[in-house]
Amino acid sequence: LIWWKLRLQMFPKLARISRKYLAVPATSVSSERLFSDAGNLINAKRINLDTNLVAKILFLK
Repeated sequence: LIWWKLRLQMFPKLARISRKYLAVPATSVSSERLFSDAGNLINAKRINLDTNLVAKILFLK
């Protein structure tokens, strides 16, 4: 974001777009909800899911 701020005069539209999309918080989900979703996803029927797949599913939620 600093790079775009320094080049605001050169690329005004791109700088505004970058501020909008690059300044998105890492997460907007509370940690309690994330752990609840993880617990619901990993149940007796899905116990054999690969951990990478579980991480990807939770990321998409």
